[in-house]
Amino acid sequence: MQTSIIVPVYNDPEGLRTTVDSLLDQTATDYEVVIADNGSTDGTTAVARAFARSDRVRHVVEDAVQGSYAARNAGIEAARGEVLGFVDADMWVEPDYVRSVTERMLADDRDYMGCRVEVVAAEGTVSRFRRATGFPVERYVREHRFAPTCCLVTRRRVFEDVGRFDERLLSNGDLEFGRRVDEAGYELAFEPSVTLYHPARSTVRELLAQNVRIGRGRGQIRRYHGDRLDVRSTLDPRNYLPVNPLGFRETVADASAPATALPLWYLLACVLKWARTAGYLRQHLPAAVA
Repeated sequence: MQTSIIVPVYNDPEGLRTTVDSLLDQTATDYEVVIADNGSTDGTTAVARAFARSDRVRHVVEDAVQGSYAARNAGIEAARGEVLGFVDADMWVEPDYVRSVTERMLADDRDYMGCRVEVVAAEGTVSRFRRATGFPVERYVREHRFAPTCCLVTRRRVFEDVGRFDERLLSNGDLEFGRRVDEAGYELAFEPSVTLYHPARSTVRELLAQNVRIGRGRGQIRRYHGDRLDVRSTLDPRNYLPVNPLGFRETVADASAPATALPLWYLLACVLKWARTAGYLRQHLPAAVA
């Protein structure tokens, strides 16, 4: 088995169908799909079991620890491939995805690689904002030394050397893992020729929940890995200031947005920053307040 594609999922049957359907429609033949179910309580488990009737799909359950990194670790444990790719449930890939990532990892002897992510937006201000802000994976890899787990590909030997994802983290586990890989001396690569597709979140509520979770993950990073990773103190005033307008303008410079949308987008960016700060503070407040 050359390649294993690990798909973590929790309570998302339709998203799981979308992802696995695209992963089964591949030009490659020597690969498997591992569905890592994080103890779903709806119809997701039935969908996963149905897919697992195929010889190419395996279904594992991680319900002792609630969290996407625990699910990914269960997938790593079950996987048989030398190359391990991660694709979030609700994303989809092109038919040459598995062949392309396998060739790039093996032919170029890569150990850690992030791929391009295109955000697919429906109509609506929130969706267009999410597409404009997107996933700057190349910048993440080059400047911040990590790739998001939704587009990450690694060699098995990397996990054997540096360990798996930190299951205690609600978010930012991809950052912590990437820094660990970088510190161990591995080269981190970005591959622009391989694209994965991610649906844009379409409501403010979804974005707020996501950013609160990111903020909580940052608080956990500071608690568990503050000796290695620099995370601002809760007292740092930069946590509470609005988004830098010049930096925001650069972020959305390539977006084809009417000038009238930019003030609303900027306001939304500020609100989401403060949601991350709220999540960070929540992680540090006494349990009774949280």
